[in-house]
Amino acid sequence: MAIPSVELAAQRALTNAFVAADAEPLTLFRSERISDGAGGQVTQPPVPVTVQLLRFQPRQDGGSPRMTADGEQVVPTYTLVGRHTADIERWDEFVLNGSRYQVVFVYENRQYEVKAEVAYLGAGV
Repeated sequence: MAIPSVELAAQRALTNAFVAADAEPLTLFRSERISDGAGGQVTQPPVPVTVQLLRFQPRQDGGSPRMTADGEQVVPTYTLVGRHTADIERWDEFVLNGSRYQVVFVYENRQYEVKAEVAYLGAGV
């Protein structure tokens, strides 16, 4: 459902201010998955996405269980929020303060923000 243009502009401005208030410059890493020709997939080496200013914060609720790219069930404990133009995809990974994280879900509505659920994977590399 489309948001009226005046409201959309206001929502985008609010999102921009929200992200800027506690932004982290993050480089997400994306691995393309291609068919192996036998019904499975082969994961290609990760490629960095351009550095983006994103807000990383603990989730306030328990959240729904999600699957990691490796098929492990996790309950996301963090949220990543970016402007509506942010380039965030499911299974992107990043390292922050020595810890490794993976995007396990991205909300479909990207009209005024890109919001993703993130799982902690362990110590960074």
